[in-house]
Amino acid sequence: MKLRRTLGPGLRALLVHRVRAGLAFASIGVGVAAIVFTSALGAGAEGEVQRKIDALGTNLLVVRPAQVQTLTGRKSMRGSVTTLSVDDYEAIAALPLAALTAPAAEGVLRVKAGHTAMATSVLGTNPSFPRVRRFALAAGRFLDERDDREARRVAVLGARVSESLFPGESPIGREIRLRSIPFEVIGVLEAKGAMADGSDLDNQVLVPIRTALRRVFNTRWLSNVYVDVRNEPGAGQSAAMDSAVQTIAALVRTRHRERHPARAAQRDDFSVQNTSRFLAMQKQATGTLGVVASGIAGLALLVGGTGILALLLLAVRERTAEIGLRMAVGARRRDIVVQFLLEASLLSLGGWVAGLAVGGLGATWVAFATDWKVGVPGGAVLVSLAMVVLIGLGFGAIPARQASLLAPADALHTE
Repeated sequence: MKLRRTLGPGLRALLVHRVRAGLAFASIGVGVAAIVFTSALGAGAEGEVQRKIDALGTNLLVVRPAQVQTLTGRKSMRGSVTTLSVDDYEAIAALPLAALTAPAAEGVLRVKAGHTAMATSVLGTNPSFPRVRRFALAAGRFLDERDDREARRVAVLGARVSESLFPGESPIGREIRLRSIPFEVIGVLEAKGAMADGSDLDNQVLVPIRTALRRVFNTRWLSNVYVDVRNEPGAGQSAAMDSAVQTIAALVRTRHRERHPARAAQRDDFSVQNTSRFLAMQKQATGTLGVVASGIAGLALLVGGTGILALLLLAVRERTAEIGLRMAVGARRRDIVVQFLLEASLLSLGGWVAGLAVGGLGATWVAFATDWKVGVPGGAVLVSLAMVVLIGLGFGAIPARQASLLAPADALHTE
């Protein structure tokens, strides 16, 4: 029997019981929509984490002071200890494992240009900072060795700071003020967005490290030391990073204990953080959540499959006479099986198309209405298609076989 001759009766049979068919159709659609929606959100989250990994690089270590320890009976205390010095930075930079290093002295200050002012993060650093932290210039130049050596009052603006203080204008050569100290703008960084901890990388002003320590913050202590670990041939990246963490920690620990022998028995007053490992854990977590969500959506599809099974079993019972008549006029058992499998496939594929549309529209709405990133879940679309095809054929096979085994004579006497 030709497919087109089977398609018409199958559609008419489904339309006779619109409510039943609609429920089975909707259950499949809900499962597919859930898979597409959750996979789109998961793909967006994984893509965002990967973007941050690419932005930081896979070789970045951050050495920073430990947080102040809160003691019982004292008021709440926050902040970091002041033990990470410029000498510590120079010792770390001298290690063979360090390809590039950049110190950082950071604080939140009010920056002013003309009559416009805003709070921003002011960071003192050196010329290696853009390569270590994967920043690029949008205009002008970055800090150089002479700027640092002479403690010049020059600044490089983040993209958000530049747009806020000089909207629609070039800030190069213009003046800004930090604590009433004038600085000449020499460059603007390309936009980079926010980090996993919520810090805005575009809301910052970069100045030479000596200028920051002497003229801006009046301190001798650093906030961070960024280390770009050298790639060792033949060594695994993860093992090389772990070894670098241990080497740097041992160096800084020894220096601090020599500086303060009385604190030798206390815990480390610094930490060495492997940022790529932290972000990789985030990526793994988002992937796991996506798998769990897709599994739940898959269960919803199985529920939809039971709806198809129930609908077709009822259809076999109600259409027994029709089946007997068709077999009496020449329809083979194979034709009956094809008809019921076709009806099951129509329900499942129709639900897949509807679910695909609903899930896609939902993900698109989330992307436009919120800051949540979404991605195109190509793999999830193909997996959901394979699932609905298997569900349609699998759950439709039982009633199809049951219908094909009816004896024509007995079926014709059934009303």
